[in-house]
Amino acid sequence: MSINELIQICADRQLDGKETDTCCRAVAVNVLVPDKPVCTFTVDATHKLLHMMKAADSAHIYVDGGVCHFNALYSVTDRFPAARIYFIKSPYLDEIAKIGVFLEEHGIKLPIVRSSEFEKMIDAQGYPVRYKAWLESWQARSSRFKGLVDGRVKNTVVEKGIWLSTDGCLICGSDQSYLSTATLVDGSGVIIGMRLCGEHVDEASEHKTLINFVAEKMGVPAPFLSDMRLIRDPDSLREMSHSALKQELHCEIEKVQGNTITAIRPSGFRVILRQDAVDNYAYVVQDPNRKEVSRIDSADHHDVDYGPAHLHRDLSKSKKNQVEPSFTYGLAMMDVKGIRALLERAEANWKSS
Repeated sequence: MSINELIQICADRQLDGKETDTCCRAVAVNVLVPDKPVCTFTVDATHKLLHMMKAADSAHIYVDGGVCHFNALYSVTDRFPAARIYFIKSPYLDEIAKIGVFLEEHGIKLPIVRSSEFEKMIDAQGYPVRYKAWLESWQARSSRFKGLVDGRVKNTVVEKGIWLSTDGCLICGSDQSYLSTATLVDGSGVIIGMRLCGEHVDEASEHKTLINFVAEKMGVPAPFLSDMRLIRDPDSLREMSHSALKQELHCEIEKVQGNTITAIRPSGFRVILRQDAVDNYAYVVQDPNRKEVSRIDSADHHDVDYGPAHLHRDLSKSKKNQVEPSFTYGLAMMDVKGIRALLERAEANWKSS
């Protein structure tokens, strides 16, 4: 969902500009950088700009290099170190006049702001200190989500994470909140993290997906992928696993027994996929002598972060109890990166020995 779509949704729900800015800040937290003291969002319609200007801390015109910027500026807050500007810009006099007339007809009179004034308005000089303090606080509150994202990027189809930053539960604001995540996949994956209180975690479990629950609660449309049919039947899951083994891992299917698939690589290494459920699965790598050399499984018998799913990178007698988080989903088509890494490591070790 774009910022423009979010602004329109907030306006449709009759939220004012400050409430809309609060929603936008939850997303903008993901784009803060240490050398940019302002987050800028191009607005695609004058009525959306008007919506943001009505409650802005400053509505003004800023001219830079012959380009006129109509700005709705929201100042820094205790929880957000950068100013936010929602704007429309144009170098064309007729377009500038048209926008100016529209805004003035709706009660918005815009002073012209010079560069020196603008720097003071966004408090650019104090930003490095604010950013450092914010970053320390944000990392403390979101470190567990960052660790999950890093692991998922390494071992699954996930390519990035988006943290919906709130002080408490995303729905009700309760301080007693817990990390909740949802993943959207369309070729690559995006993991979305948020905090929900216990009551809303339980309520979310009764919905088709977490994204659908949040969308319903907040009155916004769910991202398109969350409305796709959930594939749970064994035949469809098995077909997708076959495809992952053949196309992504370059295997030939050797045999299928119930929910277990055995496939072989050109190297003679085998991968055995057991997928009884998304929370009951294993991926086993065997060498050409059919000896197990590594494994990912979901058995809850190790104390591991982000568990219970975990990785045995080396199943030799001296190392078989050394485990680490696998960050896997339990769906082979999403976990191929981690499975491939185990196979290629085992094949390289076999070749070198």
